[in-house]
Amino acid sequence: MESSSSNPQPHSLLTLVIAIVLLVFVSYKAYTIAICPLAHVPGPFISRCTNLRLKYAILRGNRVCYIHSLHQRYGPVVRVAPNEVALNDASAAKTIYKMGSPFMKTRFYSIFTGQRTTNLFSTCDAHWHGQHRRLTSANFSEQSVRLMEPYVAKNVQLAAQRIHDEATRDGFVDVLKWFMFMATDVIGEASFGESFRMLETGKKDQYIADLEDLAAMGIVRVELESIINLMAKLPFGPAKKFPRIAARMNKYSDESIQRYWRRYSADPENVKPTLLTKEYALAENGVLPAEQLVHDARGYIIAGTDTTAITATYAVWELARHLEVQAALCGEVAGLPVDFNNDDLKTLPVLNQVLQETLRLHSAVGQGLPRAVPEGGADFGAYHLVGGTVVGVQAYSMHRDPAIWREPERFDPSRWENPSKAMLENFYPFGGGGRVCVGMHFAKLELRHALANFYRTFEVGVKPAYVQGFSDWEMEPLSWFLEPPRGNRCLVASRK
Repeated sequence: MESSSSNPQPHSLLTLVIAIVLLVFVSYKAYTIAICPLAHVPGPFISRCTNLRLKYAILRGNRVCYIHSLHQRYGPVVRVAPNEVALNDASAAKTIYKMGSPFMKTRFYSIFTGQRTTNLFSTCDAHWHGQHRRLTSANFSEQSVRLMEPYVAKNVQLAAQRIHDEATRDGFVDVLKWFMFMATDVIGEASFGESFRMLETGKKDQYIADLEDLAAMGIVRVELESIINLMAKLPFGPAKKFPRIAARMNKYSDESIQRYWRRYSADPENVKPTLLTKEYALAENGVLPAEQLVHDARGYIIAGTDTTAITATYAVWELARHLEVQAALCGEVAGLPVDFNNDDLKTLPVLNQVLQETLRLHSAVGQGLPRAVPEGGADFGAYHLVGGTVVGVQAYSMHRDPAIWREPERFDPSRWENPSKAMLENFYPFGGGGRVCVGMHFAKLELRHALANFYRTFEVGVKPAYVQGFSDWEMEPLSWFLEPPRGNRCLVASRK
């Protein structure tokens, strides 16, 4: 009789198959690590094998801090994933982001937005971007922005008053909430000729909730794309939230545009000037498709709301902890005329130094903006990167290089009294080159007005309000493309 042990058992065959698969996988990984054209680029060993360590940092909201720590350990050129290299050098930033650069945007942007529509942020087509920017950039020139200053000032003044009212009533106030309302109303009136009236209601609605979710959801979409796509096929689950928010954002934009379009069509010569007014004329003349107005408006709303609110919030937070600077700013803005404008604000040294230093330490977008190395590769220092490698230069690290910035982690507006050439070359809060933020002039005008009105209202400044469990930890930045405070609030109280 033959022994049954002579026949392979199913579990033995399964074990053998698994062992072979693992051996092949490990052998393949070892081979690719050894011969990979990026093998010479410094970085942690895990970055050669997988992007999971980077994904872990990103999903925890620690991307910029993780990459910055790698720069501190390995230098200005560091491999952060099998096909991604982070750079920390002004010359690299110029090469990658300059006008006409062959370093193209990656799929990150279309996945992040979750839209098949095209605007200046989401497009990966450099030709379309250049053409559309030429058509629309006049809307954001200093001259055009000056036409919108009266209603920027009106909304900012209302915000300062509402903040003061709540602080007086409750003994403290969440300035992030009110700056979010302010920025929402400003961009609404600047884009569509009417505000969203958030400052009047003083309450977060579905629109604000959607805005607050967009950046985090975009990052989840990018990092877990396959899982999200699979979950989206289910009739239920969190993945359904993504398209619902996108649909609502498009609806907000479309409805607002239709209202402005009716006013524009009725009397184009006397309609209130907005960031989209000249685009209406282009659409009317057939130069732009009408639906492009919706795509652009959606981009302006997203780009011009959280970013401004975050910057204004961190300025107030830093000043609340640096009393000498705060007192100097309070004294400076107290001397402004009642009807001051942006030209007056530009002459105030403390105000503008505070703004510059806040943008340095708390750039609303601190991470590197990903680009693909062109075919044929590119050299950065002693390292050759092959075509297709994803690269980026993050403002967070550029703004913290100790060779350029003395005590880089310290909030010190006085460093801007006489900035060096190196400081200016390594200052990238609005990006750089051909993809520099088109709304930079508008953002600075709004931020100057916001800080001036805030400290004219709070004449002796504010202090942190450690109530309702609020702590300094909540003000640590959460890096999900944008960098809001982790606690999604900033509580302060009047010093009076």
